[in-house]
Amino acid sequence: MNYKRIFSTVFLSAALTLQAAANTVSPVSEAPQWQIDWSGNEARPDWQEPDASAYASFAVMIVSIEEILQPYASQDDLLAIFVGDELRGLASPLVKGDGTVDATRFLLKGYSNESAGDQVVVTMKYYNAQLKQLFSLSESMTLDEDADLGIYDDFVPPFTQGSPKYPVTTTVDVASLLADAGITPAEGDIVAVFVGDECRGVAQISNLDSQLSNLTVFLREEGETVSLKYYDATGQRVFTINDSTAEYVSGDATGDGVVDVSDYIGIANYILGNAPAGFNEQAADVNGDGVVDVSDYIGVANIILYGNVNGK
Repeated sequence: MNYKRIFSTVFLSAALTLQAAANTVSPVSEAPQWQIDWSGNEARPDWQEPDASAYASFAVMIVSIEEILQPYASQDDLLAIFVGDELRGLASPLVKGDGTVDATRFLLKGYSNESAGDQVVVTMKYYNAQLKQLFSLSESMTLDEDADLGIYDDFVPPFTQGSPKYPVTTTVDVASLLADAGITPAEGDIVAVFVGDECRGVAQISNLDSQLSNLTVFLREEGETVSLKYYDATGQRVFTINDSTAEYVSGDATGDGVVDVSDYIGIANYILGNAPAGFNEQAADVNGDGVVDVSDYIGVANIILYGNVNGK
Protein backbone atom coordinates (compact mmCIF):
# COMPACT_ATOMS: atom_id res chain seq x y z
CA MET A 1 0.00 0.00 0.00
CA ASN A 2 1.57 3.27 -1.10
CA TYR A 3 0.83 6.09 1.30
CA LYS A 4 3.26 8.35 -0.57
CA ARG A 5 0.81 8.87 -3.42
CA ILE A 6 -2.02 10.30 -1.36
CA PHE A 7 -3.08 13.92 -0.97
CA SER A 8 -2.64 14.88 -4.62
CA THR A 9 -6.01 16.63 -4.43
CA VAL A 10 -6.23 19.97 -6.24
CA PHE A 11 -7.63 22.56 -3.87
CA LEU A 12 -10.10 24.83 -5.68
CA SER A 13 -9.28 28.28 -4.39
CA ALA A 14 -11.10 31.57 -4.27
CA ALA A 15 -10.67 34.07 -7.07
CA LEU A 16 -8.93 37.00 -5.40
CA THR A 17 -8.89 40.34 -7.20
CA LEU A 18 -6.62 43.02 -5.76
CA GLN A 19 -6.85 46.57 -7.04
CA ALA A 20 -4.66 49.44 -5.89
CA ALA A 21 -7.23 51.96 -4.69
CA ALA A 22 -5.49 53.86 -1.89
CA ASN A 23 -1.72 53.85 -1.42
CA THR A 24 -0.13 55.20 1.77
CA VAL A 25 3.50 55.22 2.94
CA SER A 26 4.70 55.06 6.57
CA PRO A 27 8.33 55.26 7.78
CA VAL A 28 9.48 52.47 10.12
CA SER A 29 12.62 52.00 12.20
CA GLU A 30 12.82 48.20 11.84
CA ALA A 31 11.43 45.37 9.76
CA PRO A 32 7.83 44.44 10.67
CA GLN A 33 7.23 41.02 12.24
CA TRP A 34 4.28 40.03 10.08
CA GLN A 35 3.09 36.43 10.50
CA ILE A 36 -0.05 34.37 10.11
CA ASP A 37 -1.77 33.36 13.36
CA TRP A 38 -2.10 29.58 13.09
CA SER A 39 -2.94 29.07 16.78
CA GLY A 40 -5.94 27.01 17.88
CA ASN A 41 -7.37 25.44 21.02
CA GLU A 42 -7.30 21.72 20.19
CA ALA A 43 -6.41 19.34 23.03
CA ARG A 44 -3.57 16.89 22.38
CA PRO A 45 -5.05 13.76 20.74
CA ASP A 46 -4.98 10.51 22.71
CA TRP A 47 -3.79 8.47 19.75
CA GLN A 48 -2.47 4.95 20.44
CA GLU A 49 0.06 3.07 18.32
CA PRO A 50 -1.72 0.33 16.29
CA ASP A 51 -0.95 -3.34 16.91
CA ALA A 52 1.41 -4.31 14.09
CA SER A 53 0.49 -8.00 14.41
CA ALA A 54 -3.06 -7.22 13.28
CA TYR A 55 -1.96 -6.15 9.79
CA ALA A 56 -0.61 -7.98 6.77
CA SER A 57 1.61 -5.27 5.34
CA PHE A 58 2.97 -1.79 5.89
CA ALA A 59 4.50 1.19 4.07
CA VAL A 60 7.14 3.56 5.41
CA MET A 61 7.86 7.16 4.48
CA ILE A 62 9.54 10.29 5.78
CA VAL A 63 7.13 13.21 6.15
CA SER A 64 8.35 16.80 6.33
CA ILE A 65 6.26 19.67 7.68
CA GLU A 66 5.51 22.63 5.43
CA GLU A 67 7.99 25.48 5.68
CA ILE A 68 5.27 27.88 6.85
CA LEU A 69 4.61 25.67 9.92
CA GLN A 70 8.21 24.73 10.71
CA PRO A 71 8.85 27.68 13.12
CA TYR A 72 6.17 26.21 15.41
CA ALA A 73 7.34 22.57 15.28
CA SER A 74 8.41 20.88 18.52
CA GLN A 75 9.27 17.43 19.81
CA ASP A 76 5.77 17.20 21.33
CA ASP A 77 4.09 17.17 17.91
CA LEU A 78 2.34 14.06 16.55
CA LEU A 79 1.64 12.68 13.08
CA ALA A 80 -0.92 9.96 12.37
CA ILE A 81 -2.45 8.24 9.38
CA PHE A 82 -5.96 6.79 9.27
CA VAL A 83 -7.89 4.53 6.92
CA GLY A 84 -11.49 5.49 7.46
CA ASP A 85 -11.76 6.04 11.21
CA GLU A 86 -9.07 3.49 12.07
CA LEU A 87 -5.63 4.74 13.09
CA ARG A 88 -3.03 2.90 10.99
CA GLY A 89 0.19 4.67 11.93
CA LEU A 90 1.55 7.04 14.56
CA ALA A 91 4.85 8.91 14.79
CA SER A 92 6.66 11.49 16.90
CA PRO A 93 9.32 13.79 15.41
CA LEU A 94 12.38 12.10 13.95
CA VAL A 95 15.32 11.29 16.24
CA LYS A 96 18.58 11.64 14.31
CA GLY A 97 21.66 9.44 14.65
CA ASP A 98 23.30 11.80 17.14
CA GLY A 99 20.24 11.62 19.42
CA THR A 100 18.91 15.10 18.60
CA VAL A 101 15.32 15.61 17.48
CA ASP A 102 14.35 17.05 14.12
CA ALA A 103 10.89 18.40 14.96
CA THR A 104 10.10 19.15 11.31
CA ARG A 105 10.31 15.54 10.09
CA PHE A 106 8.60 12.23 10.94
CA LEU A 107 9.39 8.60 10.13
CA LEU A 108 5.89 7.19 9.65
CA LYS A 109 4.93 3.52 9.24
CA GLY A 110 1.39 2.89 8.02
CA TYR A 111 -0.24 -0.55 8.31
CA SER A 112 -2.67 -2.19 5.90
CA ASN A 113 -4.97 -5.18 5.47
CA GLU A 114 -6.47 -3.90 2.21
CA SER A 115 -5.98 -5.49 -1.20
CA ALA A 116 -5.28 -4.05 -4.62
CA GLY A 117 -8.44 -2.56 -6.06
CA ASP A 118 -9.97 -1.68 -2.67
CA GLN A 119 -11.25 1.87 -2.37
CA VAL A 120 -10.40 3.56 0.92
CA VAL A 121 -10.42 7.02 2.48
CA VAL A 122 -6.92 7.81 3.74
CA THR A 123 -6.41 10.71 6.17
CA MET A 124 -3.18 12.17 7.50
CA LYS A 125 -3.41 14.25 10.69
CA TYR A 126 -0.75 16.50 12.20
CA TYR A 127 -1.03 17.89 15.73
CA ASN A 128 1.14 20.92 16.45
CA ALA A 129 1.57 21.18 20.22
CA GLN A 130 2.80 24.77 20.26
CA LEU A 131 -0.12 26.02 18.18
CA LYS A 132 -2.64 23.62 19.76
CA GLN A 133 -3.88 23.05 16.24
CA LEU A 134 -4.88 19.83 14.48
CA PHE A 135 -4.35 19.83 10.71
CA SER A 136 -5.96 17.16 8.55
CA LEU A 137 -5.92 16.04 4.90
CA SER A 138 -8.06 13.29 3.38
CA GLU A 139 -8.30 11.58 0.03
CA SER A 140 -10.41 8.76 -1.35
CA MET A 141 -8.21 6.39 -3.35
CA THR A 142 -8.20 3.01 -5.03
CA LEU A 143 -5.20 0.91 -4.05
CA ASP A 144 -2.76 0.07 -6.82
CA GLU A 145 -1.15 -3.35 -6.89
CA ASP A 146 1.90 -1.80 -8.57
CA ALA A 147 2.31 0.83 -5.84
CA ASP A 148 5.85 1.44 -4.66
CA LEU A 149 6.78 0.80 -1.05
CA GLY A 150 9.58 2.35 0.96
CA ILE A 151 11.35 5.65 1.58
CA TYR A 152 12.19 7.97 -1.29
CA ASP A 153 12.11 11.76 -1.20
CA ASP A 154 10.48 13.45 1.77
CA PHE A 155 6.73 13.85 1.46
CA VAL A 156 5.46 17.35 2.36
CA PRO A 157 1.67 17.33 2.93
CA PRO A 158 0.02 20.71 2.26
CA PHE A 159 -1.64 20.85 5.69
CA THR A 160 -2.27 24.59 5.52
CA GLN A 161 -4.34 24.21 2.36
CA GLY A 162 -7.90 23.98 3.65
CA SER A 163 -6.97 24.20 7.34
CA PRO A 164 -9.88 24.41 9.81
CA LYS A 165 -8.96 28.01 10.65
CA TYR A 166 -8.46 29.21 7.07
CA PRO A 167 -10.46 26.87 4.81
CA VAL A 168 -10.26 29.10 1.72
CA THR A 169 -6.92 29.61 -0.06
CA THR A 170 -5.85 31.42 -3.19
CA THR A 171 -2.73 32.88 -4.77
CA VAL A 172 -2.30 36.47 -5.88
CA ASP A 173 -0.03 38.05 -8.46
CA VAL A 174 1.58 40.71 -6.28
CA ALA A 175 4.03 41.79 -8.99
CA SER A 176 1.37 43.37 -11.20
CA LEU A 177 -0.24 45.10 -8.23
CA LEU A 178 3.05 46.61 -7.11
CA ALA A 179 3.75 47.76 -10.66
CA ASP A 180 0.37 49.53 -10.74
CA ALA A 181 1.25 51.23 -7.44
CA GLY A 182 4.68 52.30 -8.69
CA ILE A 183 6.59 50.11 -6.21
CA THR A 184 9.82 48.45 -7.36
CA PRO A 185 10.41 45.21 -5.39
CA ALA A 186 13.85 44.12 -4.23
CA GLU A 187 15.27 41.08 -2.48
CA GLY A 188 15.08 41.43 1.30
CA ASP A 189 11.75 43.27 1.19
CA ILE A 190 8.63 41.75 2.80
CA VAL A 191 5.14 41.52 1.34
CA ALA A 192 1.98 40.60 3.26
CA VAL A 193 -1.78 40.44 2.75
CA PHE A 194 -4.10 41.48 5.59
CA VAL A 195 -7.75 41.18 6.53
CA GLY A 196 -8.19 44.08 8.89
CA ASP A 197 -5.20 43.85 11.25
CA GLU A 198 -4.78 40.10 10.73
CA CYS A 199 -1.99 38.85 8.48
CA ARG A 200 -3.26 36.25 6.00
CA GLY A 201 -0.23 35.77 3.77
CA VAL A 202 3.42 36.81 3.99
CA ALA A 203 6.75 36.26 2.24
CA GLN A 204 10.24 37.70 2.58
CA ILE A 205 11.41 38.33 -0.92
CA SER A 206 14.29 36.06 -1.91
CA ASN A 207 13.04 34.87 -5.29
CA LEU A 208 11.27 37.74 -7.00
CA ASP A 209 9.60 35.80 -9.80
CA SER A 210 7.98 32.94 -7.87
CA GLN A 211 7.08 34.74 -4.64
CA LEU A 212 5.60 37.85 -6.21
CA SER A 213 3.61 35.90 -8.79
CA ASN A 214 2.20 33.29 -6.39
CA LEU A 215 1.75 34.66 -2.88
CA THR A 216 -0.60 32.31 -1.00
CA VAL A 217 -3.45 34.02 0.85
CA PHE A 218 -5.48 32.29 3.59
CA LEU A 219 -9.12 33.33 4.09
CA ARG A 220 -11.77 32.37 6.64
CA GLU A 221 -14.55 32.74 4.07
CA GLU A 222 -15.25 33.94 0.54
CA GLY A 223 -15.57 37.67 0.01
CA GLU A 224 -13.29 38.94 2.77
CA THR A 225 -11.91 42.46 2.24
CA VAL A 226 -8.11 42.44 2.05
CA SER A 227 -5.27 44.94 1.87
CA LEU A 228 -1.64 44.64 0.85
CA LYS A 229 1.38 45.83 2.85
CA TYR A 230 4.88 46.01 1.44
CA TYR A 231 8.04 46.66 3.47
CA ASP A 232 10.79 48.45 1.58
CA ALA A 233 13.97 47.43 3.45
CA THR A 234 16.21 49.97 1.72
CA GLY A 235 13.90 52.93 2.30
CA GLN A 236 12.71 51.65 5.73
CA ARG A 237 9.08 52.30 4.91
CA VAL A 238 5.82 50.38 4.59
CA PHE A 239 3.46 50.85 1.65
CA THR A 240 -0.21 50.05 2.32
CA ILE A 241 -2.60 49.40 -0.57
CA ASN A 242 -6.17 49.42 0.74
CA ASP A 243 -9.70 48.75 -0.45
CA SER A 244 -8.88 45.41 -2.04
CA THR A 245 -11.62 42.79 -2.15
CA ALA A 246 -12.17 39.15 -2.81
CA GLU A 247 -15.63 39.52 -4.33
CA TYR A 248 -16.48 36.19 -5.89
CA VAL A 249 -15.29 32.76 -6.93
CA SER A 250 -14.58 32.69 -10.66
CA GLY A 251 -17.21 30.44 -12.27
CA ASP A 252 -19.60 30.59 -9.30
CA ALA A 253 -22.43 32.14 -11.30
CA THR A 254 -25.06 31.13 -8.72
CA GLY A 255 -23.17 32.71 -5.81
CA ASP A 256 -23.31 29.69 -3.50
CA GLY A 257 -19.52 29.60 -3.00
CA VAL A 258 -18.96 26.43 -5.07
CA VAL A 259 -18.30 25.93 -8.78
CA ASP A 260 -20.47 22.98 -9.75
CA VAL A 261 -23.14 21.75 -12.18
CA SER A 262 -25.63 24.41 -11.04
CA ASP A 263 -23.27 27.10 -12.40
CA TYR A 264 -22.89 25.19 -15.66
CA ILE A 265 -26.68 25.04 -16.06
CA GLY A 266 -27.09 28.65 -14.91
CA ILE A 267 -24.71 29.95 -17.59
CA ALA A 268 -26.49 27.89 -20.24
CA ASN A 269 -29.82 29.42 -19.20
CA TYR A 270 -28.30 32.90 -19.20
CA ILE A 271 -27.01 32.46 -22.76
CA LEU A 272 -30.50 31.30 -23.79
CA GLY A 273 -32.05 34.40 -22.21
CA ASN A 274 -33.34 32.77 -19.03
CA ALA A 275 -30.91 34.08 -16.40
CA PRO A 276 -31.64 32.51 -12.96
CA ALA A 277 -32.28 34.68 -9.91
CA GLY A 278 -29.06 35.99 -8.32
CA PHE A 279 -26.99 35.26 -11.44
CA ASN A 280 -23.50 36.85 -11.13
CA GLU A 281 -22.35 37.95 -14.58
CA GLN A 282 -18.89 38.92 -13.35
CA ALA A 283 -18.27 35.48 -11.84
CA ALA A 284 -19.73 33.79 -14.94
CA ASP A 285 -17.28 35.60 -17.24
CA VAL A 286 -14.48 33.15 -16.47
CA ASN A 287 -12.29 34.10 -19.43
CA GLY A 288 -12.50 37.81 -18.55
CA ASP A 289 -13.47 39.07 -22.01
CA GLY A 290 -16.43 41.07 -20.70
CA VAL A 291 -19.08 38.82 -22.27
CA VAL A 292 -20.83 35.73 -20.89
CA ASP A 293 -21.08 33.31 -23.81
CA VAL A 294 -20.36 29.74 -24.89
CA SER A 295 -16.62 30.08 -24.14
CA ASP A 296 -17.49 30.74 -20.48
CA TYR A 297 -19.92 27.80 -20.53
CA ILE A 298 -17.02 25.57 -21.65
CA GLY A 299 -14.66 27.24 -19.16
CA VAL A 300 -16.90 26.41 -16.20
CA ALA A 301 -17.13 22.80 -17.39
CA ASN A 302 -13.32 22.71 -17.41
CA ILE A 303 -13.17 24.16 -13.88
CA ILE A 304 -15.52 21.42 -12.66
CA LEU A 305 -13.63 18.63 -14.44
CA TYR A 306 -10.02 19.80 -14.29
CA GLY A 307 -9.81 22.59 -11.72
CA ASN A 308 -8.94 25.31 -14.25
CA VAL A 309 -10.64 27.23 -17.05
CA ASN A 310 -8.39 25.88 -19.81
CA GLY A 311 -8.98 22.19 -19.06
CA LYS A 312 -5.31 21.28 -18.86
